[in-house]
Amino acid sequence: MRIGAYGEVMLRLTPPEYRTLEQTHSLRMDFTGTGVNILGNLAHFNLSASLLTKVPKNRLGDAAKANLQTYGIKTDYIGQAHNHIGSYFAEVGFGARPTYVTYQNRRGSSFGVSKPEDYPIDAYLETIDLLHICGISLSLTEETWQTALALAKGAALKKIKVCFDFNFRPSLNLEKGQQEVLRERYEAILPYCDLVFGSVRDLHGLLGFGDQLPIDGAEEEQIIRGFMAQYDIEWFTGTRRIASEDKQFISGIIYTKTDHVETAPQLLQILDRIGAGDAYAAGILLGYAEKWSLAKTANFAITNAVLAHTMLGDVPLITREQVEQVLENPGVDLIR
Repeated sequence: MRIGAYGEVMLRLTPPEYRTLEQTHSLRMDFTGTGVNILGNLAHFNLSASLLTKVPKNRLGDAAKANLQTYGIKTDYIGQAHNHIGSYFAEVGFGARPTYVTYQNRRGSSFGVSKPEDYPIDAYLETIDLLHICGISLSLTEETWQTALALAKGAALKKIKVCFDFNFRPSLNLEKGQQEVLRERYEAILPYCDLVFGSVRDLHGLLGFGDQLPIDGAEEEQIIRGFMAQYDIEWFTGTRRIASEDKQFISGIIYTKTDHVETAPQLLQILDRIGAGDAYAAGILLGYAEKWSLAKTANFAITNAVLAHTMLGDVPLITREQVEQVLENPGVDLIR
């Protein structure tokens, strides 16, 4: 299966050695973004992965495209225009100190100001079998929202599967009335979607499903199945994080129209958690593409996410063999 994504290429700037911005005079530079992270991982799983986006028409854009090619992502439909790239500083946490992300220049980026007519949408859709759209594009700018909707509609007409990730960012939706605008946008795009990544919190907080949170397991299933029925969703999937004393665990959940599975909780050892959700998404899309069982798909995806927590950087450059090694031989800490 050929998998594509519409999403922003971002510049991540990270102080070394767990330092804060006040403590450093140097920064590591990486090119990331939800679409980049998922496609980079899928390329390492030996699937065809191509990105539709815009990067600056300058040396920074050249460097972004070159880096994405090293991940195995096809860059034929990455256009170059304008002068800016969205960026953020990631101060990686340690112990009680959480990781702190500071965004800058997102709405004025090449991606943020590019309209549907700036992309060869029909030609791009002819090259893929499944399209991933990140929910951030619905809240970033009017241009990215309109492009996401045009892509979803075009894909649905061509019988291309559409995968949509809620990926709600409170920091992008602080303006008065923005929550209502965003709800309308989600409700507009969801009828064209087949697979959805999200949580009950998303369904309740953004779309108004359910009376209140927290809820028990039966109420959770009722909310999810109500959402899936309303929008004719094929798969709804996400993760559940559990804190117990000083330990953190994670499990994966998949709902289909007739079944659902949840993995056993797995212990997290966190080096860098940014991008770990994208690793879970890549594992789910691999299982979906290759028609695995729900149980195999969920276990592979959550193990991929666990491994992503142990790697510095957003892009989970993990292979199938590495995931299978952990699944088949858990606890092995040296491979020669």
